Amino acid sequence: MQFPVLDTDIPYAEYPPTFEDLQARIAAAFNSIAEIADEVEVTDADISAAHSIFTGNRRPTDVLLSSPGTVVHIKALLDEYDKVVVQSAAQLRTYVTNKLIVDSANPDPRVRLKCYELLGKISDVGLFTDKTEVTMRHRPTEELEQLLRERLMKTIDPDEFKRDDAVLNLPTAND
Repeated sequence: MQFPVLDTDIPYAEYPPTFEDLQARIAAAFNSIAEIADEVEVTDADISAAHSIFTGNRRPTDVLLSSPGTVVHIKALLDEYDKVVVQSAAQLRTYVTNKLIVDSANPDPRVRLKCYELLGKISDVGLFTDKTEVTMRHRPTEELEQLLRERLMKTIDPDEFKRDDAVLNLPTAND
């Protein structure tokens, strides 16, 4: 294990760092450990502390999180939990889709219609989603200036200006 040698005093922050949740706090601690050590030994005490923090039985105090083994094990638990949540979400999506397919054979037409609607709203199917298309036409500056001149001439009273002498000087794109 390497120990950094600091030859200058680093001032402490005036306030303790705040983290939104345990995951952000563990990520910061894990990144700090990864910069210093290549391998961290995780003891049984670290595993026990990590499990009690992960399940919410203990508060993640600075003393508990000062052990690199505890931090590494909590990080592993959080990473595994994220994978399980994603797998559970995919399984739940499949279950709900299958249940809707089964219920679409219900004798009640209201239930069938609702099942069809919900099946159509599944993002993979996308039958009942509202799609909006925006078409942008790019025009040259000269064409836009000409259209603007024409509209302005329609709004200006022609009696105020003589058509022969009226020259509308609009700023150009180069001005």
